[in-house]
Amino acid sequence: MSDLSPYSQPKPPITVTKVKNDSFLDITNLHTWIMGVAVITGLYLFRMIAVSPNIDKLMYLGVAIIIANIWYKFFSTDEKVQYNKDRVIFFISDKKGNHVINTFASSAEDLEKFIPIKRIHTGGIIEYSGNEYGLVIETFPNRISDESREQHEKKLEKLVNGIPANTPFKTLSCSVLEPKKPVLNFLLELSSKAGDFKPKNKHLTDMYLKISGDDSKVISWKYYAFLSLGKQKNLDQAKVQYGAAVPGLIKNMKAASLRPRILTENREILDSYRVMFTEVAL
Repeated sequence: MSDLSPYSQPKPPITVTKVKNDSFLDITNLHTWIMGVAVITGLYLFRMIAVSPNIDKLMYLGVAIIIANIWYKFFSTDEKVQYNKDRVIFFISDKKGNHVINTFASSAEDLEKFIPIKRIHTGGIIEYSGNEYGLVIETFPNRISDESREQHEKKLEKLVNGIPANTPFKTLSCSVLEPKKPVLNFLLELSSKAGDFKPKNKHLTDMYLKISGDDSKVISWKYYAFLSLGKQKNLDQAKVQYGAAVPGLIKNMKAASLRPRILTENREILDSYRVMFTEVAL
């Protein structure tokens, strides 16, 4: 062949040969034992079908069909056996109380030991000890550019000036701790217990690599505002003060791009206090 020819010998494709272990030949493999029991059971049923009267034949045939369906659904492959084995182990462990998830379930009465909350009324009005009332507002402020900062500060000034005199108003920012390290440690612990079950190992490895390879800073922030409704004789008087102060405040907060949301449910109000007490507050 001439050296001037543009033709070149094609290169063979690069292949990776993956040797798959034949777990069926492993006497210690659970799938092998289940297969053996299924074969013995099947041979016994077919023998009984052959030698039994017609009525009993139908019974043994029905049992054989049920066992065949169970086998196909739960035990036909090694992956299915390992999956259902994990489910059984998890179920037993759960019944033993090894998977308890601690949740924040404090009632208003329990929280009163730290914060003098007496009752949370409809609309999110919080009644404190000493006939004091107030409400918690969660905000979702937008990031402000340098060009818009001056205009934004004017809107905030209008917001503050619109609050009635002698009305306490406080804002709070809380940062959530970096969650990556505990998650990665948890995935490593699961991987060490996964054994030779390849789908589980691959899934856990993919999750670990994806999380560990992400260099972006994961910092979550919560923003709250507290408005005091002052000391009132009763709830009705507190509602009057609410009507006088809150609508204008919410309007000015929206104008300042704070996107306010008054917390009205007991759970979210208690959770907001938990965040403010347990996270880093500024």
